Amino acid sequence: MRDIPSHLAAAVSAQGEFFMTYILTDGLSGFSLEILQLGLITFDIIRSCTYGRAKENNTYLFSFPYFRVIPTVSLSILIGMIYAVVAPLMLPFLVGYFCLGYIVYFNQMEDVYEMTYDTCGCFWPIIHHYIFVSIILMQVTMVGLFGLKSKPSAAIATVPLILITIAYNEYCKIRFLPSFKHFPIQTAVEIDEVDEKNGETEAHYVDAATAYNRHQPCLERVTLSAEPATNLNQPLLGTGSI
Repeated sequence: MRDIPSHLAAAVSAQGEFFMTYILTDGLSGFSLEILQLGLITFDIIRSCTYGRAKENNTYLFSFPYFRVIPTVSLSILIGMIYAVVAPLMLPFLVGYFCLGYIVYFNQMEDVYEMTYDTCGCFWPIIHHYIFVSIILMQVTMVGLFGLKSKPSAAIATVPLILITIAYNEYCKIRFLPSFKHFPIQTAVEIDEVDEKNGETEAHYVDAATAYNRHQPCLERVTLSAEPATNLNQPLLGTGSI
C-alpha cells in the first residue's frame, strides 16, 4: 500500500505521450465523425436499399447518446486532472478538446439529434462523482511524484489535502444530492392524482384561492351591492346639524 503512489506516478509519467495522442485523435477524428454521422447514414442507405424499401421513410437520427458521450468525457476529465501535475503540456490540448466538444455537441443537440427526453440534470451527480475521483487520483499521483523526487515533506503535506477533498465530497452529497433524488413537481403531481381519486380537488382549489386572503384581509375581494343608490342627491350633512 505504501508503494502504490510511487508506482502510480511512475506509470502515469511513462504513458504521457500515449494519452496525449489519444486526446488529439479523439478530438480530431471523433468530433469529425460525430458531425458527419457516417454510421447512421450508412445504416439508412443499407436499410432503404434492402429490407426497408417498402417501409415509410422515417428519420434515422435518434436521441442524444448519453451512454456514449458521458464515459468519453469522463475519461478526458480523468486524464486532464491527473496529467495537470505530471505533464502540464497536455493541458492546452485538453482545453482545445473541451472547447471543440462544446461547439460540436451544442450544434448536434440543437440541430441534429431529436431530443426525445430531457434528463433535467440527473447525470450531474455522476459527473460530479467522476470529477472528485479524478481529483483524488491526481492528489495520490502528486504524493507519489513527490516521493519519486525525494521530497517527503511535500508528500506528507499533500495527505491532508486528500482528506479535505473526501470530506468536501461527503458534504456535497449531504447538501446537494437530495435535490437530484426528490422531485417536487413529481410529488405534486402524485398528490394531485390522489386528490382526484378521493374527490378532494375542488376543496383544495377553494382553499388555495382563499388561503392568502385569510392572512391578508386587505386583499379580500370587495363585493359591491347590487341595490341602486337612491340617495345620491342628498347632502352629506343635514341642515339640522349645521
